[in-house]
Amino acid sequence: MTAPTLLTVDDLAIHYQTGAGPVQAVDGVSFTLAPGEALGLVGESGCGKTTAAKAMLRLLPPNGQVPRGRIDFAGRDLLGLDPEAMRQVRWDEIAWISQAAMNALDPVYTVGDQILEAMSAHRKIERKAAWAHAEQLFRDVGIDPARLSAYPHEMSGGMKQRAVIAMALALDPQLIVADEPTTALDVVTQAQILSRLTKLRRERGLALMFITHDISVVVQTCDRVAVMYGGQIMETGPVREVFASPFHPYTMGLTNAFPTLEGAQRELISIPGSPPDLLDPPSGCRFAERCPFATQRCTRETPALAEVGEGRHAACHYPDQAVDFRQRAAQNATWQIAGERLGEQVQGAGSLERRMSETPILEVEGLKKYFPVEQGFLDGLRGKRQERQVHAVDDIDVDLREGEILGLAGESGSGKTTTGEMLVRLQDVTAGEIRFDGVNIAALKGPALKAFRRSAQMIFQDPYQTLNPRFTIHDIVAEPLIIHRLAEGDALEQRVVEALERAGLKPAGAYQDRFPHELSGGQRQRVAIARGIILEPRFMVADEPVSMLDVSIRAGVLNLMRRFRNELGISFVYVSHDLPTIRYVADRTAIMYLGEIVEVGPTDTLILERKHPYTQLLLDASPEPDPAVVKAPLESAGEIPSAVEPPNGCHFHTRCPKAMTHCGWEGRDVATALSEWRIQGGEIRYLGGVSVTGLTAQLALAEGADEASARDELQAILSAKHPSLWQAARIEAREGSLGVVFSAQASPKRRLIAREHSVACYLYEEVGTA
Repeated sequence: MTAPTLLTVDDLAIHYQTGAGPVQAVDGVSFTLAPGEALGLVGESGCGKTTAAKAMLRLLPPNGQVPRGRIDFAGRDLLGLDPEAMRQVRWDEIAWISQAAMNALDPVYTVGDQILEAMSAHRKIERKAAWAHAEQLFRDVGIDPARLSAYPHEMSGGMKQRAVIAMALALDPQLIVADEPTTALDVVTQAQILSRLTKLRRERGLALMFITHDISVVVQTCDRVAVMYGGQIMETGPVREVFASPFHPYTMGLTNAFPTLEGAQRELISIPGSPPDLLDPPSGCRFAERCPFATQRCTRETPALAEVGEGRHAACHYPDQAVDFRQRAAQNATWQIAGERLGEQVQGAGSLERRMSETPILEVEGLKKYFPVEQGFLDGLRGKRQERQVHAVDDIDVDLREGEILGLAGESGSGKTTTGEMLVRLQDVTAGEIRFDGVNIAALKGPALKAFRRSAQMIFQDPYQTLNPRFTIHDIVAEPLIIHRLAEGDALEQRVVEALERAGLKPAGAYQDRFPHELSGGQRQRVAIARGIILEPRFMVADEPVSMLDVSIRAGVLNLMRRFRNELGISFVYVSHDLPTIRYVADRTAIMYLGEIVEVGPTDTLILERKHPYTQLLLDASPEPDPAVVKAPLESAGEIPSAVEPPNGCHFHTRCPKAMTHCGWEGRDVATALSEWRIQGGEIRYLGGVSVTGLTAQLALAEGADEASARDELQAILSAKHPSLWQAARIEAREGSLGVVFSAQASPKRRLIAREHSVACYLYEEVGTA
């Protein structure tokens, strides 16, 4: 029997009307989606993924038109429905999870009221029943129901995204469309949200359409995948089969461009060129211009999306040669064929051998950076003004060696970027030393600081924000030489050309007279790199340099860093939360958590042995693009605490599954345990409200409750959070309440557990100690 179909998209075309003519954003797309199935739409920016999804909810902008095609959902053509009928479909039958959760929530309404509004717009429901339903939705997505009364700005990014998921589930829709729902989140929060979304989908029998450029997320989340390029579908099929044995060269390129934790030694592939201009799309195969296997037939005839196996379809003229194509597509030299056709250099990694120098170029000792917290005017009038500080970087020691790439990993808010900015003196130092060639640069000012900056450069996360839009590429790259008065005239011109071509922008003459907006994202990042290397610095800090780039071009930037290390001897500090890319480029890696370095060592050793529980969490959370790897879903791992008031003892103890009694439990952990008990649906009968003062928590007894029953209930709640939490607590009975008292603990210092491998954790003893 044929499986039932919930959604059928047939020959869908979508055009955006512009002054220059129609942009053919989607051109002849067809696919199906069964009830309870998860389909991933994958491709580079501008391939038409989001446009196709918005057409299903009729959310296209005014200049968006659908010249042909059908979208059949549950037996109805959505394109033929009148506006009122379509309004009833939205949220009731098809819900949408947008990319930016903050933009999806009204800042002047509490989150609970917004969920109730979504329900009342479609159903007649009493407020009490609606509120009870909203509380259950919050439990389902892992949020304390008490947070329904919070405003969006009072919630973290991960919590807001979960609230949007709860809102999408409010009316039990048949289909959820998720458009890059985890793009702005760090790896741990992303893993928890994907795990929760997958669990809810399976429990409720929901269909899911997941839109992303990250194939690792699709591999771990979806059943089937449709790979889009240039407004058309290039390949479809079961997700693990498609990425294990792709038939289309574009899919092969995407697969080989992703680093994995398991295959770190494999050279990443950089796909030359950029997606076609859909204002005037090319004839034949849309990918032919960038394809190393393209023939004249590919440029003349558009290949049909034909069956290439059971449940597999690909739009390629040569599926019978797929095995040969896969072997050749794993080498950058193969893609150079297309690069020469496009006049673009394909950036390989050069030697994969890692060279480790013992000579430190940079030594960091006791480094701290605190930011004052702004106090409100009314707080000052009320006498509540306190000196509060964000402990962004809190006493770290690390070194960078000559010709080394040091990875700096951790979640958002762990202090990575602040550390990187201090290393190049873009941030002043609160305390500690940064010694460059033995000189403390933290104290440098004026001409001495300017001279140091010739040796230290930084590559920022967003290349467009860091390039002057009014300067040509030549002026941008030449500016450091002019500032430091290092070259002029013909010598200046020659060094600009050398820097651009070293960064992979060949020939340099084709780029020098352009402006930043005329370049692609990958080309802009290469300009930023050229500007950095033109001074021939000793070291560079690269802050998430590939996070905003498409997968097809970020491989080239990563390969470029490795070449500069090997060929020019430049040292790098590579800042990222993406451990697969860190394993690909970094010789050693330092793991940061809440302003501290908790583990540092050779990258392969650190990833394979993963000694610190936080390192284990990061690795468990990292999505794996290798279809042969099946990762267990990451259940609740909590969120990173506030850096204004860092936790007692080990900063990670609040989320650590191995925490012991002396790791630093405190009063705030009692409040968290009560919240998590409510999330799990537990009833609290004998305990009332909780107040936290320092390390102590004070719990009122519920009306009529006796002390023994309250103590037993408290033991059950604290033990459910972690057995050692109850063991560390000292309970003091007070009139009408229970006091829960803890002792102050010091944060553990890093201890050497093997050669060049140190960990800040009480689980390990230093080498040579009993």
